[in-house]
Amino acid sequence: MVSLHTLPNGVRVVADPMPELKTAALGVWVRAGSVDERQGEYGIAHLLEHMAFKGTGRRSALAIAEEIEGVGGYLNAATSHQRTGYYARVLKDDLALGADILSDILANPLFDEEELAREREVVVQEIGEAADTPDDVVFEKLTEAAWGTHPLGRPILGTPDSVRAQTRDSLRGFMARCYRPDDMILAAAGGVDEGALLKLAEDWFGGFSAEGESGAREDPHFIGGLLHDKRKIEQTHLAVAFPGVPSAHEDFFATRLYADVLGGGMSSRLFQKIREERGLAYSVYAFADGFENAGLLGAYVNAEAKHIAEAATIIRDEMAATAGAMGVEEVARGKALLRSSLMLGLESPANRIEAAAGQLFTYGALMDADDILARIDAITVEDMQRCADRALKGPCAVSIVGPCKIGPVEAALKFS
Repeated sequence: MVSLHTLPNGVRVVADPMPELKTAALGVWVRAGSVDERQGEYGIAHLLEHMAFKGTGRRSALAIAEEIEGVGGYLNAATSHQRTGYYARVLKDDLALGADILSDILANPLFDEEELAREREVVVQEIGEAADTPDDVVFEKLTEAAWGTHPLGRPILGTPDSVRAQTRDSLRGFMARCYRPDDMILAAAGGVDEGALLKLAEDWFGGFSAEGESGAREDPHFIGGLLHDKRKIEQTHLAVAFPGVPSAHEDFFATRLYADVLGGGMSSRLFQKIREERGLAYSVYAFADGFENAGLLGAYVNAEAKHIAEAATIIRDEMAATAGAMGVEEVARGKALLRSSLMLGLESPANRIEAAAGQLFTYGALMDADDILARIDAITVEDMQRCADRALKGPCAVSIVGPCKIGPVEAALKFS
């Protein structure tokens, strides 16, 4: 049974035993992401994630890698707009080592100047790699079109100039301000003993403290507009988005279900219309993304330039048609997709701790799988139509990467 505890300093601890497993997943999530960056800090949240593994007061970068790999374990981290996660996969008997290392890299990062100089350039190379990946760029530009200069509209990686401007002092300042115990979650699942985990949490995370104050995040305002990267490539990438709802909104699950009906699988409307019936594209899908204070509802397709306007027309028409008339069978298929996605995810300890952290940040509480399934089952066609109608009344954000005639796309998406 999943349990939640809070240490005296505010760190929340999730224990999710799966006694049949011989492995364990352990992670620490911090409510600190790119939206918390101030002027001159762009990209610092992600750079900090990199630097955490580059040495501490007790371990060199090589020692960190050798210790975890010496027991067959695995370390990694990820930064999003809203949070940063550090996690380990180990055999269950090595959970204490995983907790020790994660605590060490967060409590005692060395931020060695030579390591920092090298890692800044590694991140600059990562920025270059992302810039060479059109299906990454199209979504980066989509968020910019949606939210403009708001932090949600900025790339998580920052820019080469902003990353190279970061220093040891700026990293320490961001960490002191944003890495607060009461904004930190430690979660473990798999071959985990609850009592032993709590003892590890108290030993390794009970002493965490923060100097700064948890800052309020600026609410984004959906602007809309069209951005076009005209690079010469074989396939043109198109992403379209309308205002969605925040992840904690009562309509978020209904919006997710609408997106699945629209373009969530091979039986979905967009897949059938664009790929199966017309053969316009290889990849097409719809999405519903939720953030703390905002959301996106939209679709993506990549195709030859000559097919993009027709694909855009179908996306807009099917979004409206799906909102106006959803069949009982397609709604049932959409619910089945959501249910299976949830239940399949519960088989993975790593997915379970990721979900637990997301729930705590979003709702302030853990959600039982049966409660989530009940929410999904309770969604009505009217709920989904309300979500779609609300989105389609808002402005439209469009991102195109590749050759394309803009006029027909604007006409297809009914830009005013």
